[in-house]
Parts: sequence; C-alpha cells; structure tokens
Amino acid sequence: MSTGVRLRSDEEAKETIRQYLLSMDVEIVKEMEEKGNWGFWIRFGEFPLLIDHRKGTHYCIVAFQITIPDEHAIGHLNEFYENNDAKFIFELTRAFTSALTAYSRIMEGNRVVGFTITKYIYPYHPEFTMRVLDMALQAVISTGAVGIAFLRWMVSELQVEHEEKTGPETGPGPMFE
Repeated sequence: MSTGVRLRSDEEAKETIRQYLLSMDVEIVKEMEEKGNWGFWIRFGEFPLLIDHRKGTHYCIVAFQITIPDEHAIGHLNEFYENNDAKFIFELTRAFTSALTAYSRIMEGNRVVGFTITKYIYPYHPEFTMRVLDMALQAVISTGAVGIAFLRWMVSELQVEHEEKTGPETGPGPMFE
C-alpha cells in the first residue's frame, strides 16, 4: 500500500490555476511557457501580479513587484539603508511584512529601487483549492497596498523636505519688521 500523495502533473497544475483564475473573474493578461517554466501575468483589481513556476519544483510563487520611479526618493531611501536608520527600516519592514507573505528588495547595482511581495502556493498538491489561491492573491495584494501607501507617504514627506531645503532663503516675515 502506497502512503505517498499523488501530485498533479505540470499540465494539471497549470490548468487548475487557469480554471480557478477564470472562475474568480481574474484577468489573465499573458500566459508564459519556456523550457518547462510556466506562469501567468494577471490583473487582480488594478494591480499586476505574476504567478511563476520553475521547472522541477512543486510550487509556484505569487509575486507583486513595486518599483519606485522617483530618482530623488530612491536616493533618499538608500540613504536610510546606508545610515542603518533603525526606525525607518523597522517601519519599512512593518509595512512590507505580513504573517502570510515575504518581501525582498529589488536591487539595481548597489541601490534599492523597489520591493517584491511573495507568497508560495502548491498547485501540485490535492489540497490546493480556489480558496487557497484567492487567499494567496489577497495576501500579496493587501501587503503590497500597505507597502505602496508607506512608500507614497515617504515620497510625499521627502518631497516636502526637498522643497523646503531647496526653496529660496527668506528672512523674518513682516511681523518682525
């Protein structure tokens, strides 16, 4: 008697994810397949997500990538890292961390230019259901939304600080004349 669990094949796992996404009315933007690797670019609400499978594994990664377009903000973000600003790093980690997801930094050279929120799913296993997929998508998106809100707050704070520092020097106003 075999005690092992029968896993789905690559095609069954891929088709299971495709059918669940369609059943959930999630837009599949693009399907990819190359050399045994496969995945889906999807739109969940207004956010693009990647469901990525690497050949030889029995899991997929749901990934939400956030990049910072503002060069000034990127520079300032990296100053926090260079200065080992514990308070900022704590707040950033708190914004990008949840009990269900992980995050990593996106590096360009030696600079942080964004973040990726990830969650592993196991579509090869019989316990994988549409509910499990939905929870993974929602976990990645909700954590990413909090991270985006934090970054937007940081950029607006930096913009104010940047404007104040580069503005014209003015002396005391008319009250002191």
